[in-house]
Amino acid sequence: MVIERNLGNIERVIRLLLGLLFLGWVLTRQDANWVDLFVTIISVALILNGVFARCYLWFILDVNTCDNDKGDHSAAA
Repeated sequence: MVIERNLGNIERVIRLLLGLLFLGWVLTRQDANWVDLFVTIISVALILNGVFARCYLWFILDVNTCDNDKGDHSAAA
């Protein structure tokens, strides 16, 4: 199922940076364990959220931080 964009630009950048930071941390570890696997999955999810501006958890919780009202405000009376 394809969902609409529901992440704003600031949240996208934060998720992308956190995902890259976590992924970098995992890649510098010498011994891999289940925590590293979990962090890898979370970091990939954060990176994909940041790139595509879509979050399935936000979709389920009906949260939208995207700036959708970029249109004309003069119609409001």
